[in-house]
Amino acid sequence: MTLPCPVPRCDRVMPGIRPICWACDAELQRDLAEVPALEVDLGVTLSRQTRTGDREGGRPAETALPWDQRAATAAAELHATLVRWHRVLAKGAPRVAGPICLECRHSSCEWSDLGRAPADTLADISRWVIRHRVRLLRHPAVAEAVDDLRAAVRGARRAIDRPPATWYAGPCRCGADLNARHGAPMIRCRACGAHVTTAAQVRWLLAEAADHLGTATEIARLLHPSGMNVTAAMIRGYAHRGALVARGRAGHPLYRIGDVLDLLGGVLRPAGPACVTCQHRTCQQIRGKRVLPVA
Repeated sequence: MTLPCPVPRCDRVMPGIRPICWACDAELQRDLAEVPALEVDLGVTLSRQTRTGDREGGRPAETALPWDQRAATAAAELHATLVRWHRVLAKGAPRVAGPICLECRHSSCEWSDLGRAPADTLADISRWVIRHRVRLLRHPAVAEAVDDLRAAVRGARRAIDRPPATWYAGPCRCGADLNARHGAPMIRCRACGAHVTTAAQVRWLLAEAADHLGTATEIARLLHPSGMNVTAAMIRGYAHRGALVARGRAGHPLYRIGDVLDLLGGVLRPAGPACVTCQHRTCQQIRGKRVLPVA
């Protein structure tokens, strides 16, 4: 007989003799075992000794304080969740004096450890919950406990992860700046909510930049969001072979962006028809090498 797992957002089934499915049990153990490392990472992030934000839009107007409120909130929520379920499991357990084994399965040692409060740290409380995992699985609110504990751990992970990098995709029709994530097919304006295709914005940007000059490194960085696999070394190689002429110099040779686009159009855009959706190897190669045309 199989039953659906009672843990929220879990669509797996389990034997009727289990309180939760094997996968949720394993994921809970993995998340609790990760808490000691998360505590260290949260401390580093909280004191802003690491970078978790995206600064591609420029330098902030004011110097940030050495404090990350998002990491502090995530750490507080994780601590409160662990303490809450520690108190639920330890409710009614007497304090027993004497030594105990922390790794054994003796019922007397487990009962003695149950009445001893761990140190008030994320690592010690999480280790205590892991030691009494069987008692947690037998609790009537085990599904709620698994959901709460895993959600708190996920919140801690998000607090220490760096958000996806974005690149400037030009102005929206409303005048606001558009910032796109790498690889996203659509861009949403945060000001007016309008959606535009990334391909259209890339064509507009390349057309606007065609008459500007830049170094090989600057041009390669500019063309990266458009999907062109061109490096600064490739641009310098074209110039060395005479295929590209420098239009100025400011410490380094300056090249016209339109000249680079024309050159790459001939190099990277093979001639001949290509099927748009088929899986022929030749068509795949042509589709992969073609670049967005400049309007």
